[in-house]
Amino acid sequence: MTVDDIFTERLQIWSDIQGHLQFMHDVVVEADAKTVVELGVRSGNSTAALLAGVQKTGGHLWSVDTEPIDLPAPISQSKLWTPVVGDDLAVTDWLPKEIDVLFIDTNHWYHHTLAELRLYGPSSKIILMHDTELEWPWQAPPGDPSFPVRKAIEHYLQLIPERNVEWREGSYGLAVIQ
Repeated sequence: MTVDDIFTERLQIWSDIQGHLQFMHDVVVEADAKTVVELGVRSGNSTAALLAGVQKTGGHLWSVDTEPIDLPAPISQSKLWTPVVGDDLAVTDWLPKEIDVLFIDTNHWYHHTLAELRLYGPSSKIILMHDTELEWPWQAPPGDPSFPVRKAIEHYLQLIPERNVEWREGSYGLAVIQ
């Protein structure tokens, strides 16, 4: 089994991000992305899509998660993939300084999401963000607004007006910030 096999398999199996996996892969390929950073791994569906993309561009994928990352051997043994375990707001020394494609799919809390955008956004050419249509994230802090990912993006774009966003529907929503 190869990374491409895993990616193709993940395209067929329902997940909350299934409807965006091919698009994410294609963004990496079309941008000829060499440095791709993923914040939030969970079961590795997005990892498979992004890694399959960087295989075509000759790039590299760094994946960050707070939990140990345990993915199938074709991914975990790839020389094009670096897993990083830790808080994504505290591991910047382990990541590239300039990012072609950044993918964010972490805890979806408003203040955390806004902090991720402020930290990584300025050095990222393209930002993909999942769960823009998620109204109430699991264990959201008291006082977080509904649709916190979308609202954090809107706040960030007020700070950086030269960037624009495309909202993609379905599979809990995906924002493309350029």
